[in-house]
Amino acid sequence: MERNRQLAVNLTAAGVAFAVNIGINFFLSPYIVRTVGVEAYGFWGLANNFISYASLITIALNSMAGRFLAIEVQRNDWQAANKYFSSIFFANAMAVAIMAIPATLLVLHINKFIRVPGEITTDVQLLFGLVFINFFISMIAMAFSLAPFTRNMIYLKSLRQIEGLFLKAGLLVLMFSVFRSRVWFLGFAVLAMGFYQIMFGFYYTSKLLPDIKLDHFNCDKRAIKELLSSGSWNVVNHLGRLLATGFDLLIANLFLGATPMGVLALSRVVPSLIESMMSTFASVFTPEFTMLYAKNEMENLVKAIRRSIKILGIVVNVPIASLVVFGQVFFRLWVPTQDARLLQILSIVSVFAFVFAGATNSLFSVFIVTNRLRTNSLLVLLTGALNVVIVIFLLKFTELGLLAIAGVSTILITLRNLSFTVPYGAIYIGLPWSTFFPEVGKSVAGFMLISAMGLLIKEVATVNSWLSLIVAVLVTSSAGLLINLFVLLNASERRRAFEILKKGLPGS
Repeated sequence: MERNRQLAVNLTAAGVAFAVNIGINFFLSPYIVRTVGVEAYGFWGLANNFISYASLITIALNSMAGRFLAIEVQRNDWQAANKYFSSIFFANAMAVAIMAIPATLLVLHINKFIRVPGEITTDVQLLFGLVFINFFISMIAMAFSLAPFTRNMIYLKSLRQIEGLFLKAGLLVLMFSVFRSRVWFLGFAVLAMGFYQIMFGFYYTSKLLPDIKLDHFNCDKRAIKELLSSGSWNVVNHLGRLLATGFDLLIANLFLGATPMGVLALSRVVPSLIESMMSTFASVFTPEFTMLYAKNEMENLVKAIRRSIKILGIVVNVPIASLVVFGQVFFRLWVPTQDARLLQILSIVSVFAFVFAGATNSLFSVFIVTNRLRTNSLLVLLTGALNVVIVIFLLKFTELGLLAIAGVSTILITLRNLSFTVPYGAIYIGLPWSTFFPEVGKSVAGFMLISAMGLLIKEVATVNSWLSLIVAVLVTSSAGLLINLFVLLNASERRRAFEILKKGLPGS
């Protein structure tokens, strides 16, 4: 029951953080687009994509850092934990020192790498510079961000994220109100948010892991080698993901121009939020998976995975269905200067893969926890490479344009998830390959029922204003949650879900 309560608290905090993120993006994004223009806004997404490219250097070390540190903490082996902690810190510091050189060259000579309109070149350079600075500082302090994970107290990070989001929003409103609007303000606000979260990382490390001490004498080459060896397949995985979706804005910039890139970036706002929600909720389960695996409680691990799939299915279907049904109305109201129908189509195409694999997103944690990453990573790389080749071919020889960029990756990701992720997520923990396919089927059925409910509401009611849209989405969401509870859960699981929710509420 204590584990259930902890899960409820972590999920609730993650949900609130996600809702705050949506709210802030909802109000700020259209204002920023109107103020700095869709071209400049596109470079914000591109700058973040470049950070994803740079993270290839450190992901081998950091992707498995939480796993190894958490296992040693759970075993109370503080000597080994201190070796991992210090090794993570000093290895990251060295990597940042190396990466700072090419990053500086990129910022200073940005027009040699991407197409930037001359009138905003300096703003884009400042934006990229601030985003890289935030990335480098976060990498150096990365070891200090692991304490909540090791203690399965993810809610602490979520709470600080909420506060950081409000700090970022406040700074943006202030700067756009007082000064002439510049796209680099976004980079400055994110840097301030990063500093805020890093300060609490130091605090939580001292509070939750008092026996952890940063000492260069504890920096161990064998620990770094072990982390790199285990995480090397995550580099391959990350490269594959970049090839699948991370290069989309860059390809749009190089082949179609700055304005189409801005349109694609705008269409990705809602899908990116949904994907972020999936990743956020899925990550809540990873500490529990790691603890159970470290203690060799395999039966409880299987139960926890099944529970995570059902919870994710309940959470993910509602926003996807709402986007499919009400997307065009939303974009027409949200960014009236843009083509709402095109934005809806691109958004739906981008998010469609989540219909089939959103509920099983937590299975990716199985590959990490069991340290069996090779096959999945190679398949991710293969599908990513195929995506780039096919997209470039379609851009050169067809008129599909942005639809090619958005659609090919969705098809390939769906095929990969259904043919490998779902079956092998079961096989790796000793279950039959077909174990989780019923959950996938139930999730798809839940999505279709919610979409049908939304279409019915849209048919009988006039949805053409913010108020009517909010009411329609709330009604659809409420009905959708009830539908999911009955489609994805049996009677005993529904009772248990309400018990967990009750225990997660303040004062319970």
